[in-house]
Amino acid sequence: MPLLHEPEVTLEDVQLRTLSVSSLELDVAIRVENRNPVGVTVEELPFKVLCRDCATCRQIAEGNTGRITIPANDGTLLRIPVRSDNAILLAALAALAAQGSVQVTIRGNAVVDCVLFHWSVPFEKTMPVTMEQIVKAAQGEK
Repeated sequence: MPLLHEPEVTLEDVQLRTLSVSSLELDVAIRVENRNPVGVTVEELPFKVLCRDCATCRQIAEGNTGRITIPANDGTLLRIPVRSDNAILLAALAALAAQGSVQVTIRGNAVVDCVLFHWSVPFEKTMPVTMEQIVKAAQGEK
């Protein structure tokens, strides 16, 4: 059997869908690339959405893709909706109002199974969410 490669997992995008006083909805786009001559199964892909306000980093939401099969030498873009309903969100929005943007980090691990091999592939990316994005989401625009 040829040498198998660890799949590549990258965060492609985070889009703000809706915003209200008590909740925030995001679409998280994660790409999984399988460079192997055989298909792989992502058993799960749990991740956390973290928000940095000033010096504090707090979890505001979490998500998971569930089980997904990716064919040989192929990739897929997964779009996962997540929702936050908590008081930490209000602190993040206060920081956003004060600073004009807030840093959102998505951090997780893809648990991948392929024949006799198993991998845990970590991924992380930090992206700013700006006041302009918030205004568009509040108005129902993308």
